[in-house]
Amino acid sequence: MNTSTSKLSHLRSLLQSRFPTAMITAPARADAEVHSADVTLLPGRLIEVVSPANRPGGGLILRRLMRSISTPLAFIDGCDSLDPASIDKAVRQRLLWVRCHQVREAIRAADLLLRDGNLSALLLDLRQAPTKDLLHLPSSIWHRLRMLAERTNVSLAVFSPGPVIPCVAKRWLLRPNLHLADLETSAQDLCLRVNAQLQRGRGLPSAQSPALVSV
Repeated sequence: MNTSTSKLSHLRSLLQSRFPTAMITAPARADAEVHSADVTLLPGRLIEVVSPANRPGGGLILRRLMRSISTPLAFIDGCDSLDPASIDKAVRQRLLWVRCHQVREAIRAADLLLRDGNLSALLLDLRQAPTKDLLHLPSSIWHRLRMLAERTNVSLAVFSPGPVIPCVAKRWLLRPNLHLADLETSAQDLCLRVNAQLQRGRGLPSAQSPALVSV
């Protein structure tokens, strides 16, 4: 053992003897593990569902949320990747599908639809978007979308490839347990095998009036 390592070991022992409680390592707080059925929309709140594009599960939850809404809703397809045949006919009849090709285009569409006041829910799918593009967005954009959802009482859900939104009321990290053998399994049964980690956010109500999002 060299001199510096010996001194460091002696210092640690000295600190532990003088301040025993300060040297105790606190266990890491585990996020709540929930069933995918607990991933629900919140009226007037912004939630984020994290599902990397190269992993299954996000599309299953997205379609389940669509089916859970009986009123008109909007779906902003951030990278024009939706297969409409995968959506139930009853859902398509009340669905406004907005096809976009760029992140900022999708954000502007969300801003305009949230101001419309005729929707109960808005789903924004950015799973295929480059994470770096999402991280480069000013945080003020997300705060203003949150405030718009709050003002119009719209349930706003953003599906992202990673945690990128700083002001969500709740964030779910999807953890699917799916394999190739599940290809013949029904979508309803597959949803039961998608677990999620719940993280409570800071998207609290605000009395401020949102301005138009500049993108």
